[in-house]
Amino acid sequence: MLLNLLLKILTFSQCFHVAFSDLWAETERMPDLQQWRALCGYYTVATAYMKDSNARITVFAPVDDVFTYNPNIRALDQKETLSHIVDSQVVELTQNKLWEKQTLIRSTINSGYVYVTQFENNPGNFSYFANAGMLCNHASNQWGIISGEQYLFKICTPMGHRPYPGTALSFIREHDNTVFEERQYNNRDLSQIRDILDRVPDIALVIYGSSAWNGFHTFFIPNDKAFARVVDRNRVDREVLLAHVTSTNRVLFTWPWLYDGGQHYYPSVRFSSNIIEDNFKLKLVMRNITDRRTGRWDLYAVSEVYERYSQFRRGAVWAKILVPNIPVQNGVVHIVDNVLGIVSETIDMLIYRNDKCTTLQRYINTIGQIVRNYFSATGGLVTFFAPWNEAFDRIPEQIERRLLRDRIWLEQILKLHIVPAKELTSDEITNETIVNTVDNMRQLYFIKGEWPANNITYYVIGGGIKTAIMMDNVAATNGIVHYIERVLGVPYQTLWEIMRNESRLQRSFEMMSNLQLRYAMDPWQVLTPEQNFTFFVPTNEAWDKVAPSLVARMNDGNHWQALQYVYKRHVLQGQALMYTDLRERTYVMMNDEKVVIRRRGRYFELYWPRGHRVARVIEGGEIAGINGYIHMIDNVLIYEPDLRAEACITEPIFLQLLIVLFVWIWRPGWHFSTLFSLRG
Repeated sequence: MLLNLLLKILTFSQCFHVAFSDLWAETERMPDLQQWRALCGYYTVATAYMKDSNARITVFAPVDDVFTYNPNIRALDQKETLSHIVDSQVVELTQNKLWEKQTLIRSTINSGYVYVTQFENNPGNFSYFANAGMLCNHASNQWGIISGEQYLFKICTPMGHRPYPGTALSFIREHDNTVFEERQYNNRDLSQIRDILDRVPDIALVIYGSSAWNGFHTFFIPNDKAFARVVDRNRVDREVLLAHVTSTNRVLFTWPWLYDGGQHYYPSVRFSSNIIEDNFKLKLVMRNITDRRTGRWDLYAVSEVYERYSQFRRGAVWAKILVPNIPVQNGVVHIVDNVLGIVSETIDMLIYRNDKCTTLQRYINTIGQIVRNYFSATGGLVTFFAPWNEAFDRIPEQIERRLLRDRIWLEQILKLHIVPAKELTSDEITNETIVNTVDNMRQLYFIKGEWPANNITYYVIGGGIKTAIMMDNVAATNGIVHYIERVLGVPYQTLWEIMRNESRLQRSFEMMSNLQLRYAMDPWQVLTPEQNFTFFVPTNEAWDKVAPSLVARMNDGNHWQALQYVYKRHVLQGQALMYTDLRERTYVMMNDEKVVIRRRGRYFELYWPRGHRVARVIEGGEIAGINGYIHMIDNVLIYEPDLRAEACITEPIFLQLLIVLFVWIWRPGWHFSTLFSLRG
């Protein structure tokens, strides 16, 4: 019996530090909680709770890194500080088992609510969040402290704003401005949603003003500027209001939502008998977009419709979260800048309203109505891949100057981004998807990348440029807009830089690192005809098809000239051929050898007659560079006699000159007599 008791004590002490002093004394010796201890030291009530070892409380204390990256937390007042202390012991955090409900609701000593959420990463491995604060069980081995009747858990992210002492409806209808004096938020910009809820009393009372114990929700509240963008105000009805509320018992703050992958679903637009059902045709996702230059990221709430029904259009509506994580008695409120579910703007209006597309606006105005007609309401359904300002910033200066001078090229580039007569959404994109553009010469290819699990990124390839889709499926009245991070068809790297960054060409890159051919691929001057190349580069899988002994001898250090001779057989100098240009060629001359281009179904292949080698040109493997095009091929135009090629003769040049000089001295004037005899 005594042995079992000792084993339980040892097991319990592995996860928690057990002490008999108070939390105030415990935090004094912990270097990562000094900022929290200093904050509590400013206020008498917070210090008293930390020193009272008999008080049954649970403290969620931010570590010092949270104060470092969020300096405004150091200025929390006493009530906001007390919002981190729960008036009961959250024993569920110590049990390490799956809860019946994903979210626990606990009250604070400041008469607010704390929502403790559990996520199961894999069986037996859990992550926990207190509001938006992530418990540091994955960042530190010692993440829980028990001292007397007190519990303390470290959190690695800010918890969010101070709770509002009422429901979401009372938050919207609050007329006493003194309630918001000491808070970081207010309801001054929520007059439009207030008027609409007054006209829809059933939704207002049952959903937005429901009792906390009837159901907890996540509320997305549009501000007044969001409603100003809605052309037809009559479209905002019960269905649209329900589209801003998640299902019952889904209280999701920003950090736990993003940590869970964001795959959560809306309630149904059907509203009957006070029951909200999940509707899998209408999906809610929270996304974050990071600015690569500043490192800051913005949060968006995205409502996505997969099938048209009622007044909802196919596609997604993105709403930027202006004020996140406001806890209320029946859930959490996020204030957004757009009305979810309603599409009332054309593609032209979406682009000219987006602050990240100012460079694109200037280029569209340069071309005029030729391109802009596709974006108007009468232009028909189109899918437009819109480059951000960041995409144009990536283009080298000398390339952008030529782009501005060449109006015909600029028009071709813009047309490459437009897919006519089609609403192409991400659920239709696979690795086999190919679509035609307004350009009528080039097609768009797609890649669906998934890494890690449930983190799906879509890529589009056009004109030899591959770019990620940053904001997808943005719905307009006349089509779909996808915002991308690079400009299709405009090169910004040399062929050598492309090979260095392309994972499928690493074996060819390593081999060429020892060849003089690399300097031709990375020139000082660009966009000159004599420095244009078409380079058919073997992929990593292509080199696996070559005999290992041949590859080993080529790379043993004695046959670099022979290897360069092989690579020159893959290079067409003086011409930059796109994938569509291959259909107009029956053969190309590379290294003074004829290589036949054959059509096999939808693919092109290279046939080298002398070596009887066939290499298929990979579709979608075209990459545009400043000095030409790269085409990936699945085989290498190489055979065994290449080891004995003339290019691999390494006879010293000074020995050749010595022989010529010796003959010249031995028979002076022999070259002149020979020349005259030939002329005679």
